[in-house]
Amino acid sequence: MIMSEIQSYTETFAQISARTIEDMFGVSVKLAQPIEELKSVQCDRSFMISLFYTGTVYGEYMLAMDEQTAARIIGAAEANDDDAAFQLREEICDAMSETLNTIVGESIIELQTTYPKLSLTAPRVIFGQVRYPQFRTGKAILESEFGLIECHFCLDLMRLDVTTSLNAAMDSLVEINAQLKEANKQLAEQQAHLVLTEKMASVGILASGIAHEINNPLFFVDTNLSTLCDYVRVIDTSISMYGKLVESLDQTATICPVQYGELKGHTEAEDLDFILEDTKTLMSETRQGIQRIKTIVQNLKDFSHVDHAGHAEANLNTIIENTCQLIASSLPEHCRLIKRLPDIPKIICNAGEIGQAIASVLINAGQAVEPQGGEIRITTEFIDNQIRISIVDNGSGINAEDLPRVFDPFFTTKALGEATGLGLSITYGILEKHGGKIKIDSTVDCGTRVSMSFPVSPSTPRRTAMIESAHPSGY
Repeated sequence: MIMSEIQSYTETFAQISARTIEDMFGVSVKLAQPIEELKSVQCDRSFMISLFYTGTVYGEYMLAMDEQTAARIIGAAEANDDDAAFQLREEICDAMSETLNTIVGESIIELQTTYPKLSLTAPRVIFGQVRYPQFRTGKAILESEFGLIECHFCLDLMRLDVTTSLNAAMDSLVEINAQLKEANKQLAEQQAHLVLTEKMASVGILASGIAHEINNPLFFVDTNLSTLCDYVRVIDTSISMYGKLVESLDQTATICPVQYGELKGHTEAEDLDFILEDTKTLMSETRQGIQRIKTIVQNLKDFSHVDHAGHAEANLNTIIENTCQLIASSLPEHCRLIKRLPDIPKIICNAGEIGQAIASVLINAGQAVEPQGGEIRITTEFIDNQIRISIVDNGSGINAEDLPRVFDPFFTTKALGEATGLGLSITYGILEKHGGKIKIDSTVDCGTRVSMSFPVSPSTPRRTAMIESAHPSGY
């Protein structure tokens, strides 16, 4: 009798099952009776485990046996209570799932020679009887010392035309791939926004805290210094009167000659005139220092935007001046910072965020220039209803292959631990938030130009920032 296709695949499944069970558990298994082809799955065993395959056809590989047989095959102890019975079922499921995965992984190779592009699902476990609809099934019965094992192979040929199925699958794959690309792009943008939000929150809290901590003692020092200046004026007047007295005594030195001599000697030795003039100079310089500290504190407030919330009208030139003062200590000592800031219109923006963007670019420029001969030029201009900020350095420049990645979060050309790679990513997020655009031109060993432009309008729209990069021949 010629064996049918279903019977052939079932025989392969049964042979591999017998060999695998013997290899994994040391249980001898053999085919007990001829393989049958049935109209549906016919099984009354208490334990079944199946594995679906799908693709150009559909079907199942299934092992069925009594629960007690399965427990004895895997060498599990008998259950004495409900907890033990539950644990026993888990052991049976785990062991037989691994067994069926191994069997089907080898069995399906032959099936794929006729029906390619098949994929497998995870095993499904059933305790108790099930009813299956009618589709072609092969059945093989294996015999072991612990009981019978049934092998069922199901194959459903009621599929769509293969070409149609493949075309539909390809169309679906292309669509899904496009959706994944879009989702990945959105995820990257959300990551950049998240980094920006966390960074700006930290910077704002830090700057606000520093400004507050400095402001309190600064108030007392400034107040006390004002009072001390008043005291100095009183002392100055008193010493002036004292000087006149000494001059009058000089004409009548016969009065208290000893005391007069001591007084005149002390005056000349201590050089009271010099001390008085130098005290005035020191007081003036101290007042200037206090004023500078006040300016720094105010710049910190402006930078962190602790006095205002959200977007407000601001002058970019003022933001640049404040930012330059704040990051001055981060630039090389002999680096020349050249500013050309003509009058420009105000824009609606978040001053703290714009300051953060400018600071990131300036710090990068400072790290790129040489300690001696380094130069950074900052200019602003108003063109076509846009305000453009240009920051140009004569530093080491950026490699052409690195330019497209400079805005990627965590990308950096610096050594590990020297930078986080977030500066330009944050800058991009700020420009995007303000509806602006950023352009980077760079030549290795010549320098870099970063141009940031902002729209001048009653409100700042939120739209995607334009990112441009170039590698010109000259600069």
